[in-house]
Amino acid sequence: MDRPSRLAFVSFTALTLAACAQPSSDDPSTESSTTAATETETETDAGASTETETGTGSSTETDTSTDTDTDTGSSTETDTSTESDTSTESDTAGDPCRHNVVVMGYWPPTNEMLRQWSQNPEQNPDGWMGEDWHGHGYDVYSFFPEFPPDGDPSNDNIGDPGAVGSEDSDLQVDYQDTSLDFWQLVDEYEPVILITTSRGGQIGWEIEAIEGGHDGGLGPAEDWYPDGYGDEVLPTQDSVQPRTWAGISMYRQGVQLPSQLPIDEILAATDALGLTNVEINDETSGNFLSGFLGLHGLLYNLEAEHNLAAGHIHVGYGLPTDDARAR
Repeated sequence: MDRPSRLAFVSFTALTLAACAQPSSDDPSTESSTTAATETETETDAGASTETETGTGSSTETDTSTDTDTDTGSSTETDTSTESDTSTESDTAGDPCRHNVVVMGYWPPTNEMLRQWSQNPEQNPDGWMGEDWHGHGYDVYSFFPEFPPDGDPSNDNIGDPGAVGSEDSDLQVDYQDTSLDFWQLVDEYEPVILITTSRGGQIGWEIEAIEGGHDGGLGPAEDWYPDGYGDEVLPTQDSVQPRTWAGISMYRQGVQLPSQLPIDEILAATDALGLTNVEINDETSGNFLSGFLGLHGLLYNLEAEHNLAAGHIHVGYGLPTDDARAR
């Protein structure tokens, strides 16, 4: 395997192998002593934000019926027939490991590095490569926005179409669209592993340890930084999905959720390669769309028993796409 492809591949492998072996905690919620998680996102007046916020089936039927009839007129018949059906479907509810992996991205390089796993021919004309990824038994699906006209959101202001993303693609950098798309996607694909990513700062790979806990002083919607797009720039109760509103209402004011990724294993696997700096961030992904998407991943992990691993990774804006992409 060539050098540029190894970073994401080894991280993903470490995650994959750990996921079904290490179910998530029964009670992953934690309380922080701080009134608000430290923001790690910086905004600029001149341009877009630099997100440094930062069947198997077996059915058995047996019939051991016997009939004995003698000349003396006595007749006995016994039927010890038993029937059992232990058939299961791998894609039905209750399967502890569905083998679907969903990865989500936002601004480059996170959208670019995920193209090979998209089933959308317009986003991935070379064809989907996610089936039984590297023989691990997992099918990988990716979802991300596009940023016309030039694919570079950094030369657009926050809220401009070039920074928010195309309406024709998934997961615009917008609270309402992210809320709607996220729940539709996870309900359809029911991932056993869910990785959300977004563009970060100077750190190559920043593995986020916790999400949520923000405190804007007024209400859940005001905990979040305005996205600048559309009529509603905050995730208000009337504008986002009910599960989103319930989640951001619960996990605020110091109440947080820990990552359900094997973060220590990912750190060890990626740092050993020496390709870029890799760190675990013990704060949060911030109170803009990165943290919003990251919190959604952990909310899904809470409600979906089959989901065994979920969490967020910031990918540095300066990391070349080829270094971030697994091939």
